[in-house]
Amino acid sequence: MYRVDRGGDITFHGPGQLVGYPIVSLGESRDLVGYVRALEAALIDAVGVYGVRGRTERGKTGVWVDLPGGAGEAKLAAIGVRISRGVSTHGFALNVTTDLSAFRRMIPCGFAHEAASLARLGVAVDIGALAHECAAALASRLGRPLVWNAPVAAPEESEIPADAPVRSARDLVAMAELEELAVS
Repeated sequence: MYRVDRGGDITFHGPGQLVGYPIVSLGESRDLVGYVRALEAALIDAVGVYGVRGRTERGKTGVWVDLPGGAGEAKLAAIGVRISRGVSTHGFALNVTTDLSAFRRMIPCGFAHEAASLARLGVAVDIGALAHECAAALASRLGRPLVWNAPVAAPEESEIPADAPVRSARDLVAMAELEELAVS
């Protein structure tokens, strides 16, 4: 479990999810609500390509669907973002083939609800193709060009807080190795 500084309370990330963390400059408006609504609309657009009727629910963030056989509604995609200096971080988790039992061990997003996946809805998709659909839909909803594989410079040492628990991928590997030794 990791604590992060974004909205959305507790969530789960695991195999079978499409996790998208768009990094977007929101400019002077810094409209967090508008940005979250654009994420929801983009995800609804993307799953719609596969015949899934996603929707929003008043007072709840994320993408919701009706379960087969009239079994009620469930959350298909969770959203939790943070805006710092006008730039978004964190993003969304769309359940594709996710083992949904993880959601029964917590109160996801801070309130009890069912979780859905595309697999639970009987929809099989290629996660790579779905990622492209989501990226294109979000670019469209934000009125931005979609740029694949744009080069991103590594952070300068001065840009990383001195007390950051993880400064690089090597730190993550070292932490995992220490945890593994502690368990054995």
